Amino acid sequence: MPEMPVDWRHQMVEMIRGAEDLSPEWFTGGPVLSPLEQISVYRRQWNLRIYDAIEEEIPGLAGLLGEECDETIRAYMRDYPPSDWTLDRVADNLPRWLQERGAPTAQLEMISLDLAVQNGFSAAAGATLRPEDLLTMPPLRLQPHVTLLRFTHNVHWLRSTSTPADGEEVLELEAGDYPVVVFRRGIKMRHWEMDLGAWAVLKGIDDGLGVEGAIEQAFNKDWLDPENLGANIQKWFVDYAERNLLEVAD
Repeated sequence: MPEMPVDWRHQMVEMIRGAEDLSPEWFTGGPVLSPLEQISVYRRQWNLRIYDAIEEEIPGLAGLLGEECDETIRAYMRDYPPSDWTLDRVADNLPRWLQERGAPTAQLEMISLDLAVQNGFSAAAGATLRPEDLLTMPPLRLQPHVTLLRFTHNVHWLRSTSTPADGEEVLELEAGDYPVVVFRRGIKMRHWEMDLGAWAVLKGIDDGLGVEGAIEQAFNKDWLDPENLGANIQKWFVDYAERNLLEVAD
């Protein structure tokens, strides 16, 4: 058996996660397994665990891919061996990987929704916005669990009905304009398809423009209906507060 290198622990990790070729010369083998089979056992177990973790994070994309999901995950694992300490991050490079491979827009939108749900579930909870906070209109920002997305396909509805109940209509992929906010309520993640104006104001706040700047930007982009604008904005902020989408910025 050759002398073990000083960094053998690091090399072992790289082999197991698939970033380096297996090196059976470090193992003695035995009556049942060869040296290569010994190290292969660790890699197979690792791959199974990572596969399960990725599949759990992407239920929407898995439903969209259907039978192609298995090979897609395995190809992604070959190209992007996981390197983070937590299984919550194993799918983080999937949007980039899909884009590199020229995936359809619907798949890119669905994975962005899957990851927004995953990240929002584990995000911190900021301070709840109180009605009196809005009297002086302080600087605001999105809650940590909130993500704004604007889809060109109804992927949010497909994700929520990926396993329809008996007799329930199976939705088809449809093109359109779908402004969506993903947020957490209690211990559950939700999505809300919004009026474009309501979404645009939140987008401006997320861009750091402040409330007035957000309204002005949305107005300049023709994302707001000038008729009944004041009443609409008042209603939107009630909706934001009811869903706990905003907090006062430090």
